[in-house]
Amino acid sequence: MYKIKRLTSDDRLKYQPLMYQWLYLQLEQSERNHPEHTRYVLVGAEVADTPVGLAVLELREGATAQHAILQCLFVTKAWRRKGMASSIMEEVRSLCLEKQVQNLGVYYYAGKSSTETIEAWLQHEGWTQPICEAIVFHINSDIARASWLRERPLPNGLELFLWADQPEKELKRSIESTEAIIPDFLSPFKNFAPLEPSNSLGLRSEQGIQGWSMTYRLTDDTILYDAVYIAPEYQQVGLAFHMLARSIRLQLEAGIPYGIFTVNRTTPVMMKLAQQWLAPYSWKTSEKRVSYLSLK
Repeated sequence: MYKIKRLTSDDRLKYQPLMYQWLYLQLEQSERNHPEHTRYVLVGAEVADTPVGLAVLELREGATAQHAILQCLFVTKAWRRKGMASSIMEEVRSLCLEKQVQNLGVYYYAGKSSTETIEAWLQHEGWTQPICEAIVFHINSDIARASWLRERPLPNGLELFLWADQPEKELKRSIESTEAIIPDFLSPFKNFAPLEPSNSLGLRSEQGIQGWSMTYRLTDDTILYDAVYIAPEYQQVGLAFHMLARSIRLQLEAGIPYGIFTVNRTTPVMMKLAQQWLAPYSWKTSEKRVSYLSLK
């Protein structure tokens, strides 16, 4: 019989094999930066002191109430279809109610071998009908044929720079000084994977940081283009794709064959541009989906 337990920081290493490497790195960083108030909570399942199941929640503060993202729900193969995932989720619900979390969200990618199983489980557990959160464009070296990759001059007073060449504290200070409200999904300071130093770019003027195009190395041969942001006063002059074009050229020069672009549905201008300029050179497109569970 298995045992469900809430995990402490001392359990983290023991459960590392059950989670993604990027998630484990985030847990470690959160523990270092906020040892008394980490934003992650974990529920595990064990058989004879051996981890066989795990849920990882990331607590977030919303505009009106606290909510959480289910970043990981994993059960080892031998213990699947035995009700373990549901047992873990019962403890997750109890924990969320104690912390006054009113809803859970979960993100996943369509088109994978696990997609059908995930969606059947979500329906069985009472989650909302999944909706498309973002479109994912997959490119390879064929993108080199795109005419818009050519070099263009920037407007006067603006320059591109390699993000990794600047101290993070200075970058944060410059961005905070603008008092701009930037959605979490456009943040340039994520840590789910190693920042790619060769083609993560910033855009600046004499007044400070005006934009960025952030990339992350997922594998040796694949870069994720994750967040592109342009300050409102510069959004109508094509600077987003100016940065992307430079970043892609740097990727090709470095001999990295694959790139992935995630474009959120809540950014209709970027979605329109991606459909026009990326889609024709993508060897595949897929969806990032989201589903919610109300705990009220």
